[in-house]
Amino acid sequence: MTAHADMPQPVFLIDTAAFKPDDEYKVDMEASLVSPYMQKYSPDSIEFMRRINARSGLGPTETYLPHGINPAKFGLDTPRTDLTAAEEECRMTTVSAVKELLAKTGLEPSGIDILITTCSIYSPTPSIASMLVNAFRMRKDVQSYSLGGMGCANGVVGMSLVRDMLQAHPNANVLFVTTEVTSPAFYPGMDRARQVTNLLFRMGACAVLFSNNASWSSRIKYTLRYNERVHIGASDAAYNAIHYTPDEDGINGVFLGKDVVTEASRALTRAIRTIGPKVLSTHEKLRYAHSAVTRWVGRKTGSPAGNEPEYVPTFSGSLDHFLIHAGGAKVLDGLGKALRLTEKDLEPSRAVLFEYGNVSSSSTWYTLGYVESVRGVKRGDRIMQIGVGSGIKCGVNIWQATRDIGDVHRAWEHRVAPEHAAAAATTKSQRCFVDTSGLARSHMFSRAVFVLLMALLVGTLHVYMLLNDAQKGAQS
Repeated sequence: MTAHADMPQPVFLIDTAAFKPDDEYKVDMEASLVSPYMQKYSPDSIEFMRRINARSGLGPTETYLPHGINPAKFGLDTPRTDLTAAEEECRMTTVSAVKELLAKTGLEPSGIDILITTCSIYSPTPSIASMLVNAFRMRKDVQSYSLGGMGCANGVVGMSLVRDMLQAHPNANVLFVTTEVTSPAFYPGMDRARQVTNLLFRMGACAVLFSNNASWSSRIKYTLRYNERVHIGASDAAYNAIHYTPDEDGINGVFLGKDVVTEASRALTRAIRTIGPKVLSTHEKLRYAHSAVTRWVGRKTGSPAGNEPEYVPTFSGSLDHFLIHAGGAKVLDGLGKALRLTEKDLEPSRAVLFEYGNVSSSSTWYTLGYVESVRGVKRGDRIMQIGVGSGIKCGVNIWQATRDIGDVHRAWEHRVAPEHAAAAATTKSQRCFVDTSGLARSHMFSRAVFVLLMALLVGTLHVYMLLNDAQKGAQS
């Protein structure tokens, strides 16, 4: 399914906020391995985990976990994976991200028309969306949707729902909240294919505001140009590559198969075949066409050219920035190879992996924050956002910047020179004085017009029915 640039209603990205945990939640990977809790594992298992840590791409002391599932913190106690621990983590991450986003945009909770949340493993009742409605006292007519079980890809794939909601609702504000609650996903068993998730996944959340309301005007950062999603779950290999299931001892955990990268690359290839012609440079299109024609002629004539490999175009020179799901070092390597990206293209995603780990559906939004904070974005820049996850699903979004952007996000302040951060803060504070009350007035005006039209319609129908009854009476 593809969305094109000529969508009836525009999809504007107003701003984002990524949760940055306090330093007390940082994980010392080596300290965790030598903690009392880990004595239950054999030396071979500990060495296996140490090798995974070294190859993972995560920083040795940079990423974050709740105390209840950080072995260096809970010592000999039992890991906290219950619903209470999960709710505490979820509230900490998502509420903090939403608070930061509302403060940045100046939007009141009452200005949110549609709320969409996504979290794969933790799916409580009431839902995460309901939790946020309650926490922020949102309107009684807010439309809320809580998505579960959709994995790491849904921070990108979920844009299809955001897009469709904005097509159906003019002048609407959509809040999209992404997270993966790590507490219930912690695996205390012995299966190595499930132990890997403990070493890769970390706590985090992002809140993103979208709109099609022109009242945002100068605040708009990006416009969605294309949106593509692919699901290859009809294949058993793809469907079974990632799943949350019990091991042989009945202990639940997220299973990561050895063919995850292969299946993810296969899904990405399908998506790129649709997106590629819309975004590749003319030079790359011509090179691909020349390769295809040469191979076709070679097969027809029996020449060696018919056996040459298909030309794989490079997206590196056709787009300006890349937000790749930071699922792990191997995932980034595989996706980068499939798109023929340079290390410069992959560096923002590697930075997210190093400092925040695999934050699931939030990873590409953390990457966008890094790009804006550290590199800056120029008006007209095109950004490719790629998410892959269980299913296997793949989503690709193409964004275009509507203005120059140099915001310094809280999650990346430590990566920015103090003088640049101060200048960006001044610019942002000036922009925050934009009167967002106009958004509320616009919303109330639209509702008033709707009520008036409905009243007129009902009145007209009533008069019509009276006249019709009168005419029937006269005829009788």
